[in-house]
Amino acid sequence: MQVLPELDWIDAEDEEVRQRICAPKRVIRDDADMNLWITSSAHDKLLVFIMRLGEACVDQRTPCVSWDEDAKRQRSISSDPVDRLLAMLQKIDAWTDTIEPLTGSQRFGNLAFRTWGKTLDEHLDALHSELLPETLHPFITELRTYLQESFGSFVRIDYGTGHELNFIAWLCYLYRLRFFSEQSETTHSKSVEQRIGLEVVPAYLRVVWHLQDRYSLEPAGSHGVWGLDDYQFVPYILGAAQLRNCTTLKPKDVINKNQYPFVSETGPRSGPRISIDKTLYYKLPDEDSLVPNMYISSLARIYSLKRGPFHEHSPLLNDIANDVPSWGKVYTGMLKITSYLVE
Repeated sequence: MQVLPELDWIDAEDEEVRQRICAPKRVIRDDADMNLWITSSAHDKLLVFIMRLGEACVDQRTPCVSWDEDAKRQRSISSDPVDRLLAMLQKIDAWTDTIEPLTGSQRFGNLAFRTWGKTLDEHLDALHSELLPETLHPFITELRTYLQESFGSFVRIDYGTGHELNFIAWLCYLYRLRFFSEQSETTHSKSVEQRIGLEVVPAYLRVVWHLQDRYSLEPAGSHGVWGLDDYQFVPYILGAAQLRNCTTLKPKDVINKNQYPFVSETGPRSGPRISIDKTLYYKLPDEDSLVPNMYISSLARIYSLKRGPFHEHSPLLNDIANDVPSWGKVYTGMLKITSYLVE
């Protein structure tokens, strides 16, 4: 087990802290700004937070989290902060069902996504007010921007790893505000980090996968075929962490097309072959060790969406599977890429 630095708390009741609260704005515009960012304590804290989530996910399966209305009602009145956060994500996800895509030819994504974005903007303050204890309400000014940027660009109608990173930054901010420990004296709890990594992050994936499919979102800032994934990166980190000590399933085993028999079944010529729920909790036909997990779920998502040989549409994942012998090394490599992406 890797020993990681603790993240320091933010004292939400400190008057000096409250006086510094302001709406975030984009300030990284050139190389000099970037150098300031990568040497900042905020940069380091974000990386440590991701690593702590990864460490908490080691040897853990992705638990099945119910997504029906009864579960949402129960969570919304729960005193548990993770449950309330899941209820909030369910509420956000429901908008995707009610806001219909526009009909007719549209070149890049569906413009109804802008309506979805306007709905989010109108509800951001209320969502946070319902989620947070009153002592944290002053921080909504800062938190709302990170959450708003977590679901894609409503101008470009796209979504990418930068939006995903905004969600992780939002979670990190909540974590340091002690939202997940509800102002108790308990220090960083592995069980809390497990729930964030294994319940909250998959729930977020459910929401953004739904958006990508419903509104045909373009990949944002994609490296094209040489990117790891068109849209996501964090599930590969946490999924590799889940499998870090696994010896019965090798990295090269998980890209075998035979592990995803739905590819050969008759299905739509475009769009997902299997549902988001089946993708998120996908189990390999002949393997029961540490599945479902987010790495295999992410591969199932690729096989569900993409057509053609795996080595052609996902060469980097193909190289990782064939060239990296163990999950421990896959996880280490993912963390190195994380450091680059956060920059």
